Amino acid sequence: MPMEAAGSLTSRENLRVTVLGAGTMGAQIALSLALGHADVRLWARRKESLEEAMIRIDAAIDTLADNGLAPPDAKSAIFPRILPVFDFDHAISGRAFIIEAIAEDLSQKQAVLQRAESDNDAVLSSTTSAISPTDLQSQLREPRRFCVAHFAQPAHLVQIVEVVPGRQTSEETTEFTVNLLDRIGKTPVLCPDIPGFLWARIQHAVLREFVSLVGKGLVTPQACDKILKQGYASRLPAMGAFEHADLAGFDLMNSAAAKAVWADLSNASDPAETPLGKLFAEGHLGMKSGSGFYEWDRKDVVAFEQQRDQEIIRRTKLQRGGEVVL
Repeated sequence: MPMEAAGSLTSRENLRVTVLGAGTMGAQIALSLALGHADVRLWARRKESLEEAMIRIDAAIDTLADNGLAPPDAKSAIFPRILPVFDFDHAISGRAFIIEAIAEDLSQKQAVLQRAESDNDAVLSSTTSAISPTDLQSQLREPRRFCVAHFAQPAHLVQIVEVVPGRQTSEETTEFTVNLLDRIGKTPVLCPDIPGFLWARIQHAVLREFVSLVGKGLVTPQACDKILKQGYASRLPAMGAFEHADLAGFDLMNSAAAKAVWADLSNASDPAETPLGKLFAEGHLGMKSGSGFYEWDRKDVVAFEQQRDQEIIRRTKLQRGGEVVL
């Protein structure tokens, strides 16, 4: 029962959690929880996956320490809080919170969650970015104990976590999940059970518009990414969409110019109708296949990800008021 499990939040040291899945997201979530002083068990089907996950976690702790986001001796304190576990029953035993982080497949997630529900009273969760929590909880004996907690990659660096209750989620379960995220230093945001929640929804909206313009031959992917990263995104930490609308004034937001923009925005309802669909049909999947809008077999993917993380670290330090050397 979530209210009983919530009692384990009386101190950070008593926060017992399990992450099911040791891929990129699972490892990053395990580290996020350990950074928040939780006792973490990290489970995977293959021991090799656990070994690889612990190597990634070890490197990530070094990066945090090197950038001032963790103390120099962080590894000796944080690493022991994460226990890699191959035995599923041991992984879920005595846990207050169990979060699934496997592939984005409804049936696979449901199967793991059903298994995790066995013989415990933990709050169950999933870090899915788009699968409905109502669908995920539909096969559970006690669906009220389930709530989505969507961590965005890289999970140990991104502050926001979407909390998405399903139709049968109890208020106690939602409250427990929010409190847990608060306790580990994340910023939980309650989101509705709609396609894409909020994070992926706005991401798809931006991509749909840019893909439409690229498909019309009006712009290049490079131009779109540049204006997003170096332009629009540069002011987002200081001003959100509704704050900007209030600042600009609703007279401007209802002007002829604004109406012309709204009328001209893409309303494509299927990615297959856009250049995304054309590339997919040709076997181009992005980084994983070596090419997409960019030729990734000619670029250093690891260097790109490291540069991405460094930029997120820089902005995190700014938000925390830390000194940043430009």
